[in-house]
Amino acid sequence: MRPAGRREARSRGVDDAEADAVVALLLFEAADCLMAVPASEVSRLGTAESPAGNGGAAGGPGARIDLGRYFGGHASEGPWLQWRRGDRRTSLRVARVVEVMPCSISALAPMPALTRTGAFMAVGVRDDEVFLLMDPARLESSGDDGRT
Repeated sequence: MRPAGRREARSRGVDDAEADAVVALLLFEAADCLMAVPASEVSRLGTAESPAGNGGAAGGPGARIDLGRYFGGHASEGPWLQWRRGDRRTSLRVARVVEVMPCSISALAPMPALTRTGAFMAVGVRDDEVFLLMDPARLESSGDDGRT
């Protein structure tokens, strides 16, 4: 997969403004996979000992989700990200934060329709690595103990 150029974007019905739109993504590792969320939705980074505050996604106040356990079955040892969109928020535990990177919206490929109802919205490429763009609002939490 490689980023789409202007000609390819236009052939897919994407105008020049949308093809050139860039969003800052926070790239992190969780469950042996590279994932990303919009950097503007990460309000705080905490240590493993002090989670990034209480929050609530669809699960309500105090939701903390260890993404390693959620997706891979193994608890993470890394930092907590506090994700926030409007009045929705949750703490996400990741293995490590990689970087904040600019990404052209036209370079992201939407997830197939069968997986679109899950937590992932799109796929992108960083150097030779593939990452998944995640929407934390689609995660379901079962409590505030970091388990789901």
